[in-house]
Amino acid sequence: MCKEYFYLRVSTQTKGEMGEKQREQTFERQKGILERCGYVLTEENTFAERISGKTKNDERKEFERLLNTIEEGSWVIFSESSRFSRSYLNGMEMLDTLIFDKKVNVRFVSNGIELLANDNFNPYTWYTISQMLLADELQRRVISYNTINGLKRIKEQGEKTLGAPKKVSDEQRAEIKELRKSHTCREIAEMYGVDASTISRIK
Repeated sequence: MCKEYFYLRVSTQTKGEMGEKQREQTFERQKGILERCGYVLTEENTFAERISGKTKNDERKEFERLLNTIEEGSWVIFSESSRFSRSYLNGMEMLDTLIFDKKVNVRFVSNGIELLANDNFNPYTWYTISQMLLADELQRRVISYNTINGLKRIKEQGEKTLGAPKKVSDEQRAEIKELRKSHTCREIAEMYGVDASTISRIK
């Protein structure tokens, strides 16, 4: 029976523009996805770390420990591609390391993708994986772009304008949903010039 190993990743915790700590991300959602599929995660088969999704594989301590633990023919399982990598180039390099160097199988549960050890990708599989990783990198870049420009607008405007709370458009709601994954309600509220309670109600 092939052994199964699990890699979990959340972004590093940083501080907001006003010095307020962001809400710490946890591994519970990823564990839930895997456990609902029937997997059993233990201290021995699970490797989890807090690190940016654009970090290279040789700079990830837990990923390096995983590489030193896995055996040829075993499975390395991720809840989804975005928890694997948010960089197209780094992601493809990491896949080459797993599949061709270590000769292990890879599974992305939420994406429904399986890659077999030492098996060259057919063009359609290559295209699917490429689009997954590119979409994950695009999402990271959009969040970063919106954050930088939002904070820039805050600095240009000075203190927050007083008055009745502003409403947010459907387009802004979509942006806010993504920003809530990595920013506090207070930070996002300052970006959009609304009350923090307005942001907290957007699920």
